Amino acid sequence: MRLRFALFFITICYSVNLSAQKADSLFSKANDAYANANYTEAKRLYQSIIKQDKVSSELYYNLGNTYYKLEDIANSIYYYEKALKLNPESESIKNNLAFAERMRLDQFEKIPESELDQGLDNFITFMSVDNWSVFGIIFLFLAGLSFAFFIFKRRSLIKRISLGLSIVLLLISVGAFTIAQAQLNQINKDVYAVIFEKEKPVFEEPNPKASSLIELHEGTKVKILDQFRSFYKVQLPDGSIGWMETTNLKKI
Repeated sequence: MRLRFALFFITICYSVNLSAQKADSLFSKANDAYANANYTEAKRLYQSIIKQDKVSSELYYNLGNTYYKLEDIANSIYYYEKALKLNPESESIKNNLAFAERMRLDQFEKIPESELDQGLDNFITFMSVDNWSVFGIIFLFLAGLSFAFFIFKRRSLIKRISLGLSIVLLLISVGAFTIAQAQLNQINKDVYAVIFEKEKPVFEEPNPKASSLIELHEGTKVKILDQFRSFYKVQLPDGSIGWMETTNLKKI
């Protein structure tokens, strides 16, 4: 029985390792194709990795660059946004996304944020969810170490300093975990989609016969607020709200 389990475990590990090596090989080939300006082949190889459920911000970023070279702005923005979702502090992704957004037809004045809201948002997104979590774990470990000094040291001064330090470190750790959770909640709460249609109307009501408020174009990102049958209630970058049919809208 143990031998069978060991063989099964080895087989699983070998399969996972083989799959990872295959994905790495495809990624390297795709990068070479991109470097040689063979963007169609690079796109095919990057997409084949995604079909294996091997995703990363680097993969999405490179695929966004590939679509940008192919002048497919909708897909370019879509994959830059997916890359940014996994790595929100990357300046390279932000810059390339800004270049792609300038290529789309629809340009909006974004809703201005207050300095307090902007500062808070910048602080929360200063690091990714994973990095905030690692930060919290490190300070939790240091808090435990400091508390150990409090328990085992006999000198009263060292005990007082150790106890105070452990409390401060614990509070920092809790704060880091809280920020990570807040960022994760924000990511899960805010659902966005990119338009993959040359022209797509925004209606006053969830009805194709209702009055059209505006015509949007491919590459424009909208925030999904609600859904009613085959319609999404969406918020545009300028804050206006309307209804769009769900077809040719890809959630990020």
